[in-house]
Amino acid sequence: MPWGNPSSFHKKTYQLDLGIMAYEPVWHLQREIVAAKIERPLPDMLISVEHQPIYTMGRGRSKANNSFDEVLIRSRGAQIFYVERGGDVTWHGPGQLVCYPVFNLKAQNLGLTEFVYLLEEALIITLKEFDLDGGRREGMRGVWVGDQKIASVGLAVKRWISYHGIALNVSPNMSFFNWITPCGLKDIKMVSMQGLLKDTISISHAKRILIDAMAKIFRLYLTPIELEEAQGIYAP
Repeated sequence: MPWGNPSSFHKKTYQLDLGIMAYEPVWHLQREIVAAKIERPLPDMLISVEHQPIYTMGRGRSKANNSFDEVLIRSRGAQIFYVERGGDVTWHGPGQLVCYPVFNLKAQNLGLTEFVYLLEEALIITLKEFDLDGGRREGMRGVWVGDQKIASVGLAVKRWISYHGIALNVSPNMSFFNWITPCGLKDIKMVSMQGLLKDTISISHAKRILIDAMAKIFRLYLTPIELEEAQGIYAP
């Protein structure tokens, strides 16, 4: 079912749920959507996905994180992928909810700072629904519960079209974070919703709440779409 009322919300935005999927095909899909939206007027897209285990290295990677043991990480079943988003190294995997808003920021009259703030706000609202007190830390992107980081934000923008996005630790295997300095932040502990609540958390439940929060915050009318249809709409 679509989210929102088309008469009072912004233009239609497609919502694509990819379930669990490898990182690289979703990265290519985002880039294709961005390219298509630059060339011609097309609806925005909100992608939700859980990735197969992978470490991604952003443009802001530090020298300390460039020296982590790639051989060890690959031997543990995780891939490493270098991308154009902002930020340092992070991990994605099953149990972590990732959302990629491929939005025309200019059409929504949003600057990058405000956009990041609103993405964080959607995460904070989601956590509140589970009685978790999420918040921001000055000078840092992402969302925290106390002094523990629970969600990350890493974006790229091309011709005012955003891609990459947010990652919320719902119920992943948190041991993967032990092999890196997450986001280049030393002495920072990553945490999950399930770890804090000491209870099983449904990622589908968290997904519904997060997507609903984003629809309200960005005033979206979300229309579900399948991958094959999306590929046809945004084809070169």
